[in-house]
Amino acid sequence: MGWLKKVGLIVLKVTEIVSGLGPIASALIPGDKDDKVIRVVSADLAQIAAIIAQAEIFGQALGLPGAQKLTASAPAVAQIIMQSAILANHKIADPVKFKAGCTQVASGMADILSSLEDKVETQGKTT
Repeated sequence: MGWLKKVGLIVLKVTEIVSGLGPIASALIPGDKDDKVIRVVSADLAQIAAIIAQAEIFGQALGLPGAQKLTASAPAVAQIIMQSAILANHKIADPVKFKAGCTQVASGMADILSSLEDKVETQGKTT
């Protein structure tokens, strides 16, 4: 299996995991408002995972080391976080700390994606 296909399947698996945790968390946290928050956070995580996968694809194509891929993906991750419900009605008081935190989120998501098996089950088939 090609590397690009594996990355796509990994992103799909992360999305399935995040989406799968949503109903469990919804059952534990009653209320319609909480369901909406879980869906929003799940969508944000899926977007961050997609950015990391894209940075990996472009980084591989250009022969970039991991640090440069992280540097490339961190601003896009920061943009998602800035548009998320997390920052609603908040102003960033320390931009340097915010940037460092977004870089850590990007790095953490890259670690999560890298930790997944390249063997992914989709619709009853293992690839």
